[in-house]
Amino acid sequence: MNNHLSRDQVTEWVSGTNEESVRLHLDACAVCRLEVERLQTTLFGFRDSVHALAQRDDSFWRRQQLTIRKRLSAKSWFPSASWVWAAAMIVVLVAGLLLMRTERIPRYGTTDAADEILLQEVQGDMAREYPEALAPAVLIAEERNEILNRKGSHPSKTTSREGVQ
Repeated sequence: MNNHLSRDQVTEWVSGTNEESVRLHLDACAVCRLEVERLQTTLFGFRDSVHALAQRDDSFWRRQQLTIRKRLSAKSWFPSASWVWAAAMIVVLVAGLLLMRTERIPRYGTTDAADEILLQEVQGDMAREYPEALAPAVLIAEERNEILNRKGSHPSKTTSREGVQ
């Protein structure tokens, strides 16, 4: 047969899930039967070694316990000062970032008061001759026109700049 069992099928067979199609395949395929036997041998060997290790005498376990106690007592359970400072600095940094990111939104007493303030701002913007964002450009244009007007009124100039405002 060219189609062998997958690793999952072999594992399920060894773990006890016995499907008829897998059994029929194992009867016919020596390669898959060898794979199942290899996996069973490995698992049984592992089981036997675990049981053997668990059957050690009490003196072994007392030595293990003493070794663990010595290692635990030798360790310092208090973190070093550098770790404490690093943790404190991280907390301060995060708190600072959070405080800087929060927007300061003005709070008004009622919705009507907020609506009234917004209406007044809109009316003020509508009453202007030019948008507030263009105020610097208007100042520059006025100064330019003033300079041109002064040059135009100079006696040595023969052309007038009546079109410039």
